[in-house]
Amino acid sequence: MTVDTHQIQPSFELNADYQRAISDLMTHGFESSPRGQLTKEILNYNFSLTNPRNRIVNFPARKTSLKYLLGEFIWYISGDADPKGILPYAKFWDSIRNPDGTVNSNYGTCLFGRHKESLVTRNSEKMSQWNAVIDILKKDVDSRQAIVNIHMPSDRWEGNKDVPCTISLQFFIRDWRLHMIVTMRSNDVIMGTSNDIFQFTMLQEALALELRKTMPALELGYYYHNAGSLHIYERHFEMAKGILADTRKLEMSMRPMDSFDDNVLTGLVGVEAAWQASGAKEDFDFTQVGAWKLLTPYWQDLVLMCFANDHEAMHRVFAIPHEE
Repeated sequence: MTVDTHQIQPSFELNADYQRAISDLMTHGFESSPRGQLTKEILNYNFSLTNPRNRIVNFPARKTSLKYLLGEFIWYISGDADPKGILPYAKFWDSIRNPDGTVNSNYGTCLFGRHKESLVTRNSEKMSQWNAVIDILKKDVDSRQAIVNIHMPSDRWEGNKDVPCTISLQFFIRDWRLHMIVTMRSNDVIMGTSNDIFQFTMLQEALALELRKTMPALELGYYYHNAGSLHIYERHFEMAKGILADTRKLEMSMRPMDSFDDNVLTGLVGVEAAWQASGAKEDFDFTQVGAWKLLTPYWQDLVLMCFANDHEAMHRVFAIPHEE
C-alpha cells in the first residue's frame, strides 16, 4: 500500500491541525506492527505553523501535562544524559537507560555540546552545535548550513532502547524571520508530537532571541515539523476518539519570550531542583530560592503556571492575543 505525501499549508491553529492529523491517521493510516505493537501510520507527514508561540496541545482528552512540558525543557537545557532530571515527570525514562545509566534522547546533549560527536569545528575551535548555528547565521543570514544533528551514527547499535526520534533541526533566516524545520524519523502523535512541538518551538524562539542581539530586526518565523513516520498506537485509539469529538476552539498563544541567556539557564535548573527537593509542592514559595532572582518575568510566570498551577500566571503567560 502506498500513502501519498501529506502536506499541510502553513497554519495558525496548532490544535486544529493536531486534530486533523489524528483524523488522517484514524481514517487513512496504514496498519503496521513494529516491535509487535499495532499502529496506524502515515509516511512523510508535515505540520507547518505560522505562529510557533501557539505551541500547547490542550485537548482535555490528551491531558497534556504542563509540569512535564517545562520539566522536559529544563532537562534539555541542562544537557544531562542522565534521566534523573526527567524521572519525576515520567518514570518510563528509567526503562530505556543505556548500560552506563544514560539515555540518548536528551537533545540538549547534542545542542549544547555534551555529546562528544556533536561538537563542531568553527574558527579553528570546537563549539556546540547551538553556538555553531549562531555563528553561521551571524556570518551569512542566507545560509542553508545552520543545522543541528540529533540522531547520531553511534545511536544505531543493536539492542538500543532509546534511539532518538529526532534526526535534525535546521534554521533559516528569510525576510528577517527565523524559520525552523524539524525532521523526525518517527513520531508518536499522542506522546511525541504534542511534547516535541512545544520543546522545539521554545528553542526556536530562544535562538531568535540570541540572534537578535546582533540582528535587532529579526522576528520569529514559521515552524515546520516533518515526520518520516507519524503514527498512533492501538492503546490510544479511544483517546483519539475523544480528541476528535471535541469541537471547541482551543488555540492559545504564549506571549513573547523576554530573555534566554546563561542566567535563565542557571535559574531554571536551580529553581526546578529546589522545587523537586521540597517534594514538588504546588504551594512551594519559589521566591525564596536564590535562583529565582535570575529569572525574568516571562520565565517566572511559566514556572508558576506549570509547577504551581497558578491561574494568574497562566493569564499572564497567555496574555498576547492571536496574530495572523
